[in-house]
Amino acid sequence: MKEYLIGKRSRSVSEQSLPRETYLPFLFNRGGDPVSTGFRGIFNGKLLVLMSWGFILFTSILNAHCSSGGQSKPKSPDHVTPVYDARTLPAEDNSIGWFKAGTPDNINGVALVIHGLNLRPCKMESIITLLTDSGIDVLNLSLRGHGRNYSYEVNVDSSEARIEAFKTVSYKLWMDETYRAYYRAKKRSDEKKVSLFFVGFSLGGLIGADLFASHPDVCFDKMVLLAPALDIHTIHYVAKFLSPFPGLVIPSLMSKSYLANNGTPMAAYNALFETIKHFNQHIGSKLNVPTIIFIDPQDELVSYRKLKRKVEKETLDQWQFRLLEKGTTGVQEKMHHLIIDEPSVGTDTWNQMKIIMIEHLLPSSIVFPKGKQ
Repeated sequence: MKEYLIGKRSRSVSEQSLPRETYLPFLFNRGGDPVSTGFRGIFNGKLLVLMSWGFILFTSILNAHCSSGGQSKPKSPDHVTPVYDARTLPAEDNSIGWFKAGTPDNINGVALVIHGLNLRPCKMESIITLLTDSGIDVLNLSLRGHGRNYSYEVNVDSSEARIEAFKTVSYKLWMDETYRAYYRAKKRSDEKKVSLFFVGFSLGGLIGADLFASHPDVCFDKMVLLAPALDIHTIHYVAKFLSPFPGLVIPSLMSKSYLANNGTPMAAYNALFETIKHFNQHIGSKLNVPTIIFIDPQDELVSYRKLKRKVEKETLDQWQFRLLEKGTTGVQEKMHHLIIDEPSVGTDTWNQMKIIMIEHLLPSSIVFPKGKQ
C-alpha cells in the first residue's frame, strides 16, 4: 500500500485523486519516514502506558476501599449538554438528539453519529455542524452513562446519577441502543429517499461497525470512522484483570473538558472488550462500503498497524486510511487518540479533515464558504 502526502501543492484537495492511504499535511516530522516515526513514539511510550495503568489500577483499588459511599448534596441541574438552537428536532428519549440539515427542503443524506468512550456526546458538535451545513440530517446517539442518558432521581446529583448508570452498562445494552437509533435514522433516510451514513469516533466507530457487520438488516451507504477502536494496543488488555469489579471506576486521562464522567467504570471497559471480540467474530465483506478512516499512527489506544492488517486480511478495498498528526496551530489537546475537532487536531489538519469527510460523503457537493474552510 503506497503512502502519499496531500496538500503540499497549491491546488485543493478536491482537485486531487486521493489514494487509499493518504497523509494530511503538517502531520509528521519534516525528516524521516512518517509511519516509522509514529511507531517509534508508540514503542517508546509503552513503558509509560504500562506504568500509567499500574498507577491507575492501584489508585482505583485504593479509592474503592476508601470510598465512603455517601450521597452528594443536591446540586443545580447539569449544564454539560448545551442548549441547541431551533434546528434541533424533538428527541423521543434521552439517548438521542436530532439535528436538522441547514437546507431542510433539500436534504442530501441522514447520518448516525456516535461518540467515544466517556466522551461528552456534545463534543461531536463540530462534526454535526459540518454535516448539517452540508445538508445532512444527523441523529446524535448518547450511549448509556453519557450526556443525559441516565436515570433521573430526586435529590441525586446529575453527575452522580450518570456515573451510576455508567456502572451498569453492558455490550447488549449499548448495542440495543445503537440498533434502535439506527432504525430511527433509517426511517428518516427512507422517508427522504436519501443515503444513510455512519460517523463514529473510537468506541462509537467500533459499535457502529459491529452493528453493521453482525445484523443482516443493517446497512450504511458510507462510513467515516475516526480512530475506531476496532483493534487496540495489546497493553490495554491489562485492564481485564479488574473485569470482576464492574463498579470500579478507573480515572480518565483525557482532558476534563471532553469527559462525560471523571472516570470510566470497569463495566464500560468490559463492554468495550466484548464489542471488540464480537466484531472480530463477524467482520467480513458486508462491511466493504466506501469508508474513510482517520487515525494518528501514534494513537495511544488504537493500533494502526493491527487495524491496517485487519483491513487488508478482510479485503476491505473500499476502506481508505487518512493518516494524521496534530497540526501546527490551534492545537489545545496533546492526546493523539482525540481527533474530533479543531482544538484536538489543530486548524490546518481540521480544515482538511472537513473537506475530505464531505467530499467522501457527498462527492458532488464539496463547497465551503470562505469563512468555513
